[in-house]
Amino acid sequence: MPLVPPDHPSPAFTVRVSTRGTVPVVELHGEIDLMATPYISRRLDGLARREHGGHPPDLVIDVTGVTFMDCRGLSVLVHAHNLISARHGRLHLTGVRPHLRKLLHLTGLDRTFAVQDARVGRVSAPCR
Repeated sequence: MPLVPPDHPSPAFTVRVSTRGTVPVVELHGEIDLMATPYISRRLDGLARREHGGHPPDLVIDVTGVTFMDCRGLSVLVHAHNLISARHGRLHLTGVRPHLRKLLHLTGLDRTFAVQDARVGRVSAPCR
């Protein structure tokens, strides 16, 4: 079920949160830009800081439905990655399509995140 609270700024994006086992999965859809990032940042911060029964926090962000992402969107992902890494967890990006993979490569962030391509389903581990 999409989460669209009163403070949701735009119908241009949606955020869905589910759980696979004990791992939160955040599905992002639409345009991840200046209007979307404050809301997404609050959601990811809450999940990254949540207690995980003494285990390092892992978080999966499914970006299959992302049609556009600007530098603010990348900044939100980096911030979530830093919060989770500080607690010895991992952030995984899944469903990474070619346009987003190119952006991650150009910024060097493809070496930061564990990335799963939408087409082949392989996960590449991040550099640490």
